[in-house]
Amino acid sequence: MRTENPSNKILVIVIALLLIANIVTLTMLLTTKKTDNDDRKNSMRNYLKNEIGFSAAQLEFFDSVKTKQRAEVKPMFDEMRTRKQLNLKNIGMQNFNDSAILNATEYAAAQQKNLEMKMLNNLKEIRNLCTPQQRAVFDTGFYKVMSRQGSEAAKKEK
Repeated sequence: MRTENPSNKILVIVIALLLIANIVTLTMLLTTKKTDNDDRKNSMRNYLKNEIGFSAAQLEFFDSVKTKQRAEVKPMFDEMRTRKQLNLKNIGMQNFNDSAILNATEYAAAQQKNLEMKMLNNLKEIRNLCTPQQRAVFDTGFYKVMSRQGSEAAKKEK
């Protein structure tokens, strides 16, 4: 005993179409995000290659510097994240008193300073790869690439 209701067929068709639309949307989202991430990660390399005119040897050294720098700063970011959570808990346990807030901000500022020093020294190391002609172009344009990377990362977080 099977009764076919036309509204059931319509519902099945609508559900199937929605499922297909969701799969297509999810696939597009995942592939686009990977491409955007790859573009952001490679923006400095592309700048050095296309704008500065880095040779293959210079790009190879840049890749090694970048790999080393990522290995050095990842634990720093992890520590900052962990410490921030601990500081927030500590501030709450101390009833948001001024000294707890001051201690938390001083520690966060010191961690941020260390991270900035690492990153700026990394840029200095990359700059030292440049020939004198390349250095002039690097000095007047690297910050545009760096600020683009930061603003793109901020957009992704929102």
